[in-house]
Amino acid sequence: MDEAIEVLRAAVDRSGGAMQTGADVRLALKTLRFVGVPADAIRYFWESCGTENEIGRSQNMAAALRRIELLRSGQLGRDLKR
Repeated sequence: MDEAIEVLRAAVDRSGGAMQTGADVRLALKTLRFVGVPADAIRYFWESCGTENEIGRSQNMAAALRRIELLRSGQLGRDLKR
């Protein structure tokens, strides 16, 4: 699971330059869903990856990744919505 998070971090780092809808991101998100990350958190990250505005994409992806990390660490309740 740590590798999946690292892939998402790398995507966030690249997000200022282009949309991040590649196979690496899709596979990382599928892996995280398989290990129990809620679908709404996965969906929020994925939708952020395809945003056309560079600044908005970068900010939304960073926020979505932070949410996934908090959920994974147990610091954010899994029953909370966006």
